[in-house]
Amino acid sequence: MQKQFNPALFISYLLRVRTHKFILILFGFSFLLGVITTFLPEPEMADPIISESLLHDVLLTVFLAPIVETLLFQLLVIEAIRKIIKRPRKNICLALLLSSTVFALSHTYSLGYFFITYLGGIVLALAYYLGRYRRENAFFVVFVIHSLYNLSVFIYNHFFYV
Repeated sequence: MQKQFNPALFISYLLRVRTHKFILILFGFSFLLGVITTFLPEPEMADPIISESLLHDVLLTVFLAPIVETLLFQLLVIEAIRKIIKRPRKNICLALLLSSTVFALSHTYSLGYFFITYLGGIVLALAYYLGRYRRENAFFVVFVIHSLYNLSVFIYNHFFYV
């Protein structure tokens, strides 16, 4: 008899697992979404932010962008919804949907990329929400997941992309 995936058991596991495993599991989902983007047509970038300095690009891509995006799209959006809607079972769905929608709207390079980024936004919003529930620094957890993802994309784009 084949077992079916049970989302409630998976969430329960994520709430119990150690922090480093929590981060790696959610990064894994983000990474898989990133792999899918390699099969999408190359998006038209109006003004790609690429400089002559590799260090500048790393700092911008791996540190600054995840800090700003985590602050704007997870912390501010989710905390605002939590303040407006006090009941956790009511606010989690709205928080995940709104946070991921706003996140995806800031990455509108193509329709396919928007959709994949929307799913990635759900992963990051869920990481933030569960991080709060786990009584961890949710901002830092999401920042690390986002930074690892951006680092993997940076490495691929600068060293393996042909």
